[in-house]
This record gives sequence, C-alpha cells and structure tokens, in this order.
Amino acid sequence: MKNNILIRLITLLVAVSLFTACEETAMEKAQNAYDASMVVPAVLSTAGPSLVLQTFSYDYSVSYFRAGSTWNWSAVDATVESVTDDTRGAKIKFNTLPANGKAQIKVTETTAGGTTSPEKIIEVTVNPFCPLPVGDFVGNWTGTDGQADETYPATVTATLDGDKIVLDGLNVGFMAGFWGETIVEGGTCLVTINANGTVVVPEQYFCDTDYSPGYKIKGSGTWDNCGAKPTLKIDYDIWFPDSNYWIAAHYAASYFGGKAYLTASLTME
Repeated sequence: MKNNILIRLITLLVAVSLFTACEETAMEKAQNAYDASMVVPAVLSTAGPSLVLQTFSYDYSVSYFRAGSTWNWSAVDATVESVTDDTRGAKIKFNTLPANGKAQIKVTETTAGGTTSPEKIIEVTVNPFCPLPVGDFVGNWTGTDGQADETYPATVTATLDGDKIVLDGLNVGFMAGFWGETIVEGGTCLVTINANGTVVVPEQYFCDTDYSPGYKIKGSGTWDNCGAKPTLKIDYDIWFPDSNYWIAAHYAASYFGGKAYLTASLTME
C-alpha cells in the first residue's frame, strides 16, 4: 500500500514538473510578444566634437544600441569618409570651410522592422586651419593661468625637445597665490603638439616645492594660428603628493565654480 502511494506521488510530481517546464518564462513571453514593426525609432543621442578644424577628420557615433537596427550617415559641407561595421559610428572629414561656419551631420535609424526614424541633425562649428610648425612654438608666451578668482598673470617659455615642446612657467602664480608654496625644482612639462590644433600634456612629474616634493601635472588643450598671433589654451591639473589628489578636481566645487581644471590662456609675444 505504501509503495502504491509513493509511486502515485512520484508520478504526480513528474507530471507537475513537466507541465511547469512547458510554460514560457517571463523572458520567453516578452521575446515572443516583441514585434519589430511596432517600434517607432528615434536617434536618441550621439557623441562627437561640436568644434572642429577644417581639413581634419573626426569620429562620431550614436551612443546607444538597439538590436537589429542600422544607422545611415550623411553630411552637409563635410564628407562621410567611412562607417563602422555595425553602422553606429562614422568618420567625418571637414574638407571645406562652410559659408556660415557650420557643417551638418545627419543620422537616421532603421529598425529590424524596416521603420526609419526622422533625421537627427548634428551642427558642428568648423574653424579655419592655419598651420604652425612645432619649431615655431619656441619663444615666450604671456597671458593668464589658474581658475575663477584664483587666476594669475603668467609668462611661459617654450623650448624645443625633438618633435615636442617643453613649457616652463606654468602654475607659478597659482602655486604661490592659492596654494601658498614656491616651486624650487622642476616646474617644466613636456607637451605634444598635434597638427590638428590640439595639445596633450601627458601625466608626468612637474615640480618640487618648498613644502612638498613630487607634484605631477596632466592636461590637454588647443592652439590656434589664424589670428594676429598664435594662441595656446591648456586645461590641466596638479597632483598634490602629500594627500594623493588632483588639486583643481578636489576644490572644484568650493573654489573654482565647479570646474575641475586650471586653464592657461596664452598668446605668443
């Protein structure tokens, strides 16, 4: 008798488990209910620079993903050089200077169901490009250096080091005026000058002060040679070795209006 009851119980449990296994999971139900033709697409967001230099190419992309969709790219007063394999990105060359100073990049999305979104238009300001050989950066530059109320007059000297320049004089006023220390060793940094109007200050040792050794610097910026004199703008920050933080980033909210960097705005003499 007990054996019969046990057999019936096992049979019932097997039947229930088989019935449950035949039911769709929540994910399966959602997948089966999905109808690609019912999706109304829109290009949600894009990434890429809003300010470029004539003659150079820049990367743009949509910053989201939708399964089965493809994206189509076109441009006005610019050229689509290439599109990524998944069509989510494109390389755009700004080979002309638009009459109104602005080019347009247009992108649409087509879903797996064949529905195409309205065009999203990305306006890009195109500045003229006026070349300046790296060797012509050598000399004295004057301007300002710091951030917000902690901005100081600056004189910076540039010398050549191979295909790069060495800047001497950054952060002198800020270090003394805001930070209360004097640079006693170093105070120079190696800077890469790119042909497309950008500059890079890779993270590196910067200086020792009369209080602490081992300050570091990092940053990036732009240069321009289309005015009366060349200009150089560098956004950078200084690492405080004693407490292990970047000074501008650390004090951005309390002293620098939320800007987590210092800015040197310089004009060649």
